[in-house]
Amino acid sequence: MQAPEQARSLVPFAWTCALIVIGALGAVLLLNTSMASGAYERRDLKIEIANLHEQRAGLITQLELRSSPDQLGASARALGMVPAGTFGFISLEDGIVIESGRK
Repeated sequence: MQAPEQARSLVPFAWTCALIVIGALGAVLLLNTSMASGAYERRDLKIEIANLHEQRAGLITQLELRSSPDQLGASARALGMVPAGTFGFISLEDGIVIESGRK
């Protein structure tokens, strides 16, 4: 004669399955939240980059306007500078100034 089989309970198995499902759903929720946060940060950085490109273009335009020969001459006159009467070259070997004449 055989010993009677003990009835196995399905409760531990059901709890294990439920915990696995709840853990997986929680992980998916955290991953989705993290990705959404990263998407907002990426959008903000793209906007900042676009603003910086616009600012750079404005500064380059301003630099080009201020470095034109007419503007440089006007700025020099405003500082009290006058055009040179004569110009020359410096000989580095001898250390003397070689004048070439008037402009």
